[in-house]
Amino acid sequence: MKMTGLLDCNNFYVSCERVFDPLLEGKPVGVLSNNDGSCISRSNEFKAMNLPKRLCYYAIKDQAPQLGLIFRSSNYALYGDMSRRVMNILADMTPVVEQYSIDESFFYTDFKQDFDLMEYGTRIRKKILKWTGIPCSIGFAKTKTLAKIANHIGKQTKEGVLVMPDDNHSILEKLPVTEVWGIGWRLGEKLKKLGIHTVLDLAMQDPATMKRHFTISLAHTVFELRGTSCISFDGEPHQSKRLAFSRCFHHPVTDLQVIREALMHYTAHVGRKLRMEGQRAACGVVYLNYVPEYYPVELPSGYTSKLVTFTHPTANSLEIGRQLAAELPSLLLKGRRCLKVGVIFFGLESMDRQQNDFFTDTTKNEQGEKLCSIMDGINRKFGRNSIFTLGEGIERNWSMKQNLLSKRFTTQWGELLEVR
Repeated sequence: MKMTGLLDCNNFYVSCERVFDPLLEGKPVGVLSNNDGSCISRSNEFKAMNLPKRLCYYAIKDQAPQLGLIFRSSNYALYGDMSRRVMNILADMTPVVEQYSIDESFFYTDFKQDFDLMEYGTRIRKKILKWTGIPCSIGFAKTKTLAKIANHIGKQTKEGVLVMPDDNHSILEKLPVTEVWGIGWRLGEKLKKLGIHTVLDLAMQDPATMKRHFTISLAHTVFELRGTSCISFDGEPHQSKRLAFSRCFHHPVTDLQVIREALMHYTAHVGRKLRMEGQRAACGVVYLNYVPEYYPVELPSGYTSKLVTFTHPTANSLEIGRQLAAELPSLLLKGRRCLKVGVIFFGLESMDRQQNDFFTDTTKNEQGEKLCSIMDGINRKFGRNSIFTLGEGIERNWSMKQNLLSKRFTTQWGELLEVR
């Protein structure tokens, strides 16, 4: 019996916060976006209050105590590590896993016809909850699209697990078409004008007609809703085609040194990802975003960028940072305030498949990559940013606002949970 499963952690960011602060249980809790902007993860208690989905923190913070709302800043170090733990448990219990996002993973099953998928899913769910404290839901179906729907329904059941039956018309006819994976409200409105209101309505459409009027992806979705798999299952380790990182400053800046520190820090972050995937980058882009100005002269928001091609593909983030930082003076517009600096690596290729250049001396580059790898190992052992380059800055007053940040309980020695 070949089936696709989807594991989805419930209210993941909030659940991670609750693991290490039990006092948050049963309370309306929201996790904020970068710079404590808007609410991006809400507990069920928060959702029950019928507040706007992307509620801005500044608009509600004064009323939060009276409403009983509790907010936390995004703690990506904690969430990333908890995600890794959840996915490792899943990988131990199922043969092939394809992580879809930080809190979701597809997994492939191929058991005997009489295998009890309900019991299997319940066992996975209980083990993850016991070992990590993270609640999750699981859906099983013949295709990824149907597994998404099964998971959505299973999340609302007491068991937290649903196996999509072969005869699923009674289930699909109750769901709006926007519940289908990949169909947003804009496409949903177009489909409704054609009389396609429910998931079952879409499943009954002619795939060729959907392809002709929309896209081949929608035609594939129709096949998937009928139980024919069209979305490939990739259980192999993923290698990115590009890597990027950017953050808004705590407040707009004009100091070139501050921008350079942020760029070096972001380059080190992306370089670490590059080495984790065993890849090298052939070129990189550094860009600056500017805030609009209203006095003394009105100016719109702006954008400047520069593409830098490296001498040869490299994973040496120290050298990459040096080359990208050299372009900053020409990018910083006089009199403009910078809102964000970002970096993108392009032209990625595997270290194992890279073609060596007989006429180029790569000794210095290889030494730089080894140094970066040593720094990676130290930071893995003793916690992120245990060692870093001076060019990244020490105080980092430019970093994004996180006034409600919890501790990094699982990745920083100095922030381990204390039991007294």
